[in-house]
Amino acid sequence: MKRIVIVSDLQMPLEHKAANRNLINFIHDYQPDEVINIGDITDYTAPGRWSAGKRAEYGMSVKEEAGYTVANHVRPLRKGYDKKVTLLGSNHGERPHKYLVERCPAMYDEVIFQEPHLLRLDEFGIDFEPLKYDFAPGWTATHGHAKGISLSRFAGGTAMNAARKFQKNVVCGHTHRAGIISESSGEFATRQLTGVEVGCLMDIKKASYLGAAGFGNWQLAFGLFYVNGGRVSPNIIDVERDGSFMVEGEVYGAVKRNALGRFARSAT
Repeated sequence: MKRIVIVSDLQMPLEHKAANRNLINFIHDYQPDEVINIGDITDYTAPGRWSAGKRAEYGMSVKEEAGYTVANHVRPLRKGYDKKVTLLGSNHGERPHKYLVERCPAMYDEVIFQEPHLLRLDEFGIDFEPLKYDFAPGWTATHGHAKGISLSRFAGGTAMNAARKFQKNVVCGHTHRAGIISESSGEFATRQLTGVEVGCLMDIKKASYLGAAGFGNWQLAFGLFYVNGGRVSPNIIDVERDGSFMVEGEVYGAVKRNALGRFARSAT
């Protein structure tokens, strides 16, 4: 039985800090067979189109944001986990290189502002897949931003649209929604496709583009997949607003009673 943890849309430094710490602690404790981050691990706010001509374009530099991600996620993760880790390409991951090509062509460099270089993936032994990654029999992971994948308003719908395109089961991120949708076809429903969206671990309060009320159909979550030969069981782990969650009966980052019977928040 293989166990695979799938994470998406941390968008550091806009991540939910407690959720990020609890996730890393969980991975250290659980020791899954593989961790897949399906993109938008770093926000790269300054080169984003929402920042063009605004103060945000002069905020943290691309290298500063990448350094923050390394210091607060990549390095801490690797301190207690030495198994396979894969990062997928994503729209936010493409922002620095795209910005350079479109708005600063005189400074163009093929490598320096590509995400694998910015995050020093080789140094930390992390694989990079630019478009999609076949991680289990009949399943592929993709961020969800590629042209031709129609976005849906409903959780799981975008992944289902991608599954129809790829003609295999798909897990994706990008939408910040968490849901599983399956559909069957053929005589006696012999053909089944499943789409899974694994939510996000971004702090919605930091998404200034949503406006003062912060309305957004987003869910804090990550994925846990069990793979036994050709059988794959996808599961969504819901994350509470305080960043805590429960996996197989074990709670990470919750409020617990201390020795005096009073409630005290456990370490995250």
